[in-house]
Amino acid sequence: MPVRATNLLLKSPAVPAKAAPAPQARVGRPPSLSTQTIIATALEIGLDKVSFKQLAARLGVNVATVYRYVRNRNELLRLAAFQLTLSRRLPEQEHAHWSQLALRYAEEMFESFMHEPELVSEFLKGSIGPQVEIDVLDQFLGAMSRYGFSPEEGLLLHRAIGTMTIGAATGVIALRARQAAGTPWHVEIRRTLIERADSDLPHVRLAMSEYLKFDEWHWLVPLHQMLAGIAAERGEELPTPQGRLARFFVTTPKPQDKQPEQVAQSATDAAS
Repeated sequence: MPVRATNLLLKSPAVPAKAAPAPQARVGRPPSLSTQTIIATALEIGLDKVSFKQLAARLGVNVATVYRYVRNRNELLRLAAFQLTLSRRLPEQEHAHWSQLALRYAEEMFESFMHEPELVSEFLKGSIGPQVEIDVLDQFLGAMSRYGFSPEEGLLLHRAIGTMTIGAATGVIALRARQAAGTPWHVEIRRTLIERADSDLPHVRLAMSEYLKFDEWHWLVPLHQMLAGIAAERGEELPTPQGRLARFFVTTPKPQDKQPEQVAQSATDAAS
């Protein structure tokens, strides 16, 4: 019986081998994906318009995989803000005066907000806490201490710079949004004045020519004035404005005094 069974088995037609199962998609986090990669990709797309679907498509993963690294949009924005803060180090070049360091720090903070306007919105909502700024704050206090500032004085200066810079960034972002929406700010201002009676807004009308001369960096002037006040309390004077600030302090040369012969000639001309 065993022999017959063996013969039958040997004579039976060969059964084709089954194809190897197709490799299944990797379960879990791909080895090339990380929180840092997600943040960098979000910054490339732009925080004002990034979505988890866009992140997944750009990274070549599904949306659920992205959520394993970042729980929600608020967390993504906080992490991105932290990344931008770390990249916004204090200027490394030596500054002859502490005010130049403060001005450069303010400029870099402003540029960070301009690059990612969504951060201002999240900051105003309270979604971004001090943990994203604390490292740079410590650097700032250390740098100012080398100029004789106490930690408390440095902190007050840092807060003043932050308040002014965030306010300026908010205003400029709003103006850019109006421009993108097809309602430029200066056009709306002129339209408002036309719609109002000529007797309305007399003080604004007197300052209108200057009012319309808007510059995104105009806030550097009041910041410079604040720094000048701090310098005066310390018995110092600010150095001559440089860089972006310098263009707001262009002075027209004073007319030279006339020489005696020129005065005499002018009198002769007047008499004739």
